[in-house]
Amino acid sequence: MRNGFRIVDTDCHQIEPPGMWAEYIDHRYADQAPAPVDMGTGRDVMMVEGQSITRQDGNYPMDTQEFRNAVNSGMQKYAPAKARGFDPASRLADMEEEGVDAQVIYPTVGGQLLGKPFKDPELLAACCKAYNDWSLEYCSEAPDKLKMAAMLPMQFPDFAVEEANRISEKGAACFYLRPNPVAGRNFYHEELELVWAVLEDLGKPVCIHDSGSPWLPSFGDRMHTHTSGHIIAHPFEAMVAMMSLIWYGVIENHPGLKIVHVEADAGWLPYWLQRMEQHWDFSGNAEHPLLNKRPTEYFKSNFLVACRGDEMTLPAVVELVGDDYITFNTDYPHPDGTWPAGFKALEEQQISEESKRKIFWDNAARVFDLI
Repeated sequence: MRNGFRIVDTDCHQIEPPGMWAEYIDHRYADQAPAPVDMGTGRDVMMVEGQSITRQDGNYPMDTQEFRNAVNSGMQKYAPAKARGFDPASRLADMEEEGVDAQVIYPTVGGQLLGKPFKDPELLAACCKAYNDWSLEYCSEAPDKLKMAAMLPMQFPDFAVEEANRISEKGAACFYLRPNPVAGRNFYHEELELVWAVLEDLGKPVCIHDSGSPWLPSFGDRMHTHTSGHIIAHPFEAMVAMMSLIWYGVIENHPGLKIVHVEADAGWLPYWLQRMEQHWDFSGNAEHPLLNKRPTEYFKSNFLVACRGDEMTLPAVVELVGDDYITFNTDYPHPDGTWPAGFKALEEQQISEESKRKIFWDNAARVFDLI
């Protein structure tokens, strides 16, 4: 608890040890597991199937010296945790210092893995199982505080269903999906119908989170630096994902789904609901027969969107959309996140104490069953 507020940070990350993949993967794939490779540039790059897991050149690259300098500078605030390899004890110490009651924890390298095509479906499935088993073991150090988000191999829907069932039974708190089109499929593609049905039945939140420089299609592809690509990719991909789930009937067909958008900010939300409402007023469900209610009704029944504490637009989001649909994130321990300044920034926002309480804890606690 911090200054009278309970806090759940709905977007935090693992920093996976490079050797974890080979250690935890099915032994049949140990020699194919993701691993760092010296590319002759003085730094290692994570590789799998003979390819870097992120795009290192071209549009939206991660290979510039300027970007690496920014990353190194941004990581300095995590020096004590980094020195301990971001182990559970260092994470829990940081949480205790800032008064954080719970974190929802996503992969870092794992998120990048889900942003590339795979030739071997079973290898990708094995990678997801390896990460999920390792992260669940990590979070077992404090299961009331550390909530693990499970990777699903959405490139191959049958394997995604299998892994969702397996890891849910073992104790995953939620499921992590990228918003990008995967294997040419938007979220409403018919081949994903069984995935949504299973996720609805399992009853755990589906957390949608982009990751930088993917091989999959991304709005960031239009830009020629990582920074400019990152500016547009995360919110634009989130907006399209939300629209797809609403307008193409995924939420209509699966009303029990709980969708949480993280690391995309929340300032776009009033505009995006407005934009969808304008089109409902114009054409209703003329092209979208599964849209049986107004878009905002679907949003309010099924979605949360995470904000940063420092968003100057947050009071407008609270006023125009409502304080029941917003949660809080810092992106710990990524260099571009708001840890720890985001906590104080939200406390100082020009919104009511009740709204802060809902954003810091109540809304997410309800969806993640923390109450």
